[in-house]
Amino acid sequence: MGKPDLELTESDMRHLAEMSAMVLSMFGQMQADMDDPKVQAWHKLCVSILKSAHQLPTIARHMELNPDCGYWFFKRSYVDTAFYSDILEDYRDATFWAELVSRMAEQSLVENLGDERASLLSDEERAARVSSLEKALWNEVNTHGLDRLLFMLPPEES
Repeated sequence: MGKPDLELTESDMRHLAEMSAMVLSMFGQMQADMDDPKVQAWHKLCVSILKSAHQLPTIARHMELNPDCGYWFFKRSYVDTAFYSDILEDYRDATFWAELVSRMAEQSLVENLGDERASLLSDEERAARVSSLEKALWNEVNTHGLDRLLFMLPPEES
């Protein structure tokens, strides 16, 4: 089978290059296991796409050979206003709040029942109770953010 042929407009190529930059940025932030063959394959493909995008003058002017990573990447001034940066920021925010609420709900359950009683709950019962707590916490953070949340430290840590 021959190589597939893909025709892209300059706009499509810019979008594809930004998607590749987003994936590479995510790999960097999550400190992806670069020994994983799937990560290596995606990394290689993304770098190839960015290299191809650099061949187009309208995209190339926004790129530079990044000395930290050794391949063509968008300049900081472009990244700061790029659509993919907005997506990454929204994703980070959503992940932060989801993780915070989930962990707080789990912690509240254990604090209210105690470790021993909480460990005796069935998976279904635990999930139902945590879900109920998560709904209440989501309502609180959506309405008031962190303003009314109280974090208490044990006396020996304060």
